[in-house]
Amino acid sequence: MTDPRSTQAPLTPREPSPTWLFTPMGRGELNIDPFEREFFATEVLDSACDALVREVIQNALDAGVGDDPVKVRFRLGGRDASTMRRYLEGLWPHARAALDDHPLPDPADHGRYLVVEDFGTRGLEGDPRQYEDDGGRPDDGRNDFYYFWRNVGRSRKESLDRGRWGLGKTVLAATSELQAFLGWTRRRSDGRDLLMGQAVLKIHRHGDVRYRPYGYFGVPEGELALPATDPRAIARFARDFELDRDHEPGLSLVIPYPVAEIDRDRLIASVIRHYFHPLVTGKLAAIVEEGAHRIQLNCESLEGFLRRSDDDALRAIWPMIELARWHASAGPEATAELKAPPADQAPRFDERLLNRRALAKLRRRYDAGQRIAVHATVAVQPAAGQVRDGRLTLLAERTDGNRAGEGHFVRQGITVANGNARRPRNARWLMIIDDAHLSAFLGDAENPAHTEWQRSSPKFKEKYRLGPSTLDFVRALPRNVIGLLSRPSSSRDPDLLRSIFSLGDDTPITAATADRPQTGPGAELTTLESEPGTLGEGGVLKLLRQIAGFKLTGTLGPEVPRRLRVRVAYEVLRGNPFKRYDPLDFRLDQKPIALHHAGVTLARVAANELELAVTDETFELKAVGFDANRDLRIKVEPLEDPA
Repeated sequence: MTDPRSTQAPLTPREPSPTWLFTPMGRGELNIDPFEREFFATEVLDSACDALVREVIQNALDAGVGDDPVKVRFRLGGRDASTMRRYLEGLWPHARAALDDHPLPDPADHGRYLVVEDFGTRGLEGDPRQYEDDGGRPDDGRNDFYYFWRNVGRSRKESLDRGRWGLGKTVLAATSELQAFLGWTRRRSDGRDLLMGQAVLKIHRHGDVRYRPYGYFGVPEGELALPATDPRAIARFARDFELDRDHEPGLSLVIPYPVAEIDRDRLIASVIRHYFHPLVTGKLAAIVEEGAHRIQLNCESLEGFLRRSDDDALRAIWPMIELARWHASAGPEATAELKAPPADQAPRFDERLLNRRALAKLRRRYDAGQRIAVHATVAVQPAAGQVRDGRLTLLAERTDGNRAGEGHFVRQGITVANGNARRPRNARWLMIIDDAHLSAFLGDAENPAHTEWQRSSPKFKEKYRLGPSTLDFVRALPRNVIGLLSRPSSSRDPDLLRSIFSLGDDTPITAATADRPQTGPGAELTTLESEPGTLGEGGVLKLLRQIAGFKLTGTLGPEVPRRLRVRVAYEVLRGNPFKRYDPLDFRLDQKPIALHHAGVTLARVAANELELAVTDETFELKAVGFDANRDLRIKVEPLEDPA
């Protein structure tokens, strides 16, 4: 590491040493503590390590320049108390006052820290003095510095960037026991070096003064903290924390006292699990260091690392990585193109989108256990703007030994779990969206943690024409395409009706039809499960889609119980939806749920259960008033007739 260039002029004529600055609260200000980190407490992100890795690599990929891989370096280290005090001394009294509900590290002890650096990026561009949108001046370009340091929940990321919400950087403070971080950026445009820091605490009282929760490490100019630019101060910062930056632009972050769950093994696992695709395709390289241990992860080293790893969960990712690697060599014998749905109407999947010859070719390969690639186009229609063709690719192969199947949505390198999306069984698949316009569309539908595409997101719903239906089309494509390729079983499965089927048309669940791939409009909206023989031999049970609800119809076979239990729940990300039912979701015995029935009487209605006394061989139950934006699970069970 060479010292930052000494020719740059400081932002202030005689720059004092940087220090921590917290501003007092006025009497009339609203009292509210930061809550942004709650947006990242999802079931998909197992730890703070996952959230941190996803955020910093996403930002680095967004800031990448040139054709070389973006490199991200993670380094765990430690410094003596006097070195840590040089950067944290003014923070400690505020941290003690604000974070009195959990123990803090002892400032007299050796201090642990985490370094995160990116290379092959542009750094934080823009005017470091800006403190309001556009600084009251015409917009003359992006200001990453302003939106990174002086905004929460507000972002000026371009529409084609991976992030949207302006909340992700709160993860940096949340992974520190002091709720703080430091950052040095070197900018590509002008070569300037800027050093600053931020703390995200709570409203607190220090002495006789109440302070706002946000504090800054920098050079005070009244109530505004400016970044330090003194080359000597920045060079010392780089030496103190053993930063790797030489002349390259980019951002170097230091997180003091990282939480205990941030360790070398978890960092490695998070990088591979969440960013295996850009690693495999050569768009990303990562380094994880601690002491003398240095692990390099890139397209050339990843296979060897996984083969040597004793982490079974990590090794299990390898087949998915092989599928991603195969994509580059997929020939015409393994690929096909879906016809684009008409752009002037809501897109719906139909087997006619794939011509017969291509369908037969893919079916033969898929049935033989060979990999296939399907390319698709769907129109992206901004409410104001030009209609664009969005492109995606689905890679898939059969996995007969894995009934549940496994798959990932990958949007410009980021894995998006989409836990509520119905997934194909007995398949391994990847949906890859690298197209900038479709990626921007899906990014607008994502939650702040970038783990779910939400059709009801306010940032998304009004921004696009046919937005929710286009999102449904994309999200359901793996299941619909793989269902189309899966051949019916030649023998009857005795547990056939134990499987979960999605029905959007009038197809009955019978032994003759249940193993056919379920396609058609709205295939994700409702799912039905029932025990074998629920309606007797020859009985037919059908689930029909309704607006904000469902209709269940049935025909009883001979000599079967005349009472049925029907249970209803919203689908959940993980676990049993019926066990996780919450009365706040809905109650079948309360508005807005409305029940209509024929051929049955309602023997009992409570919470999410109905008991039906069947009076006719053919019966019908209709229930409406549910949240139209959530998927339903319906379970039907026979009951013994009361004595």
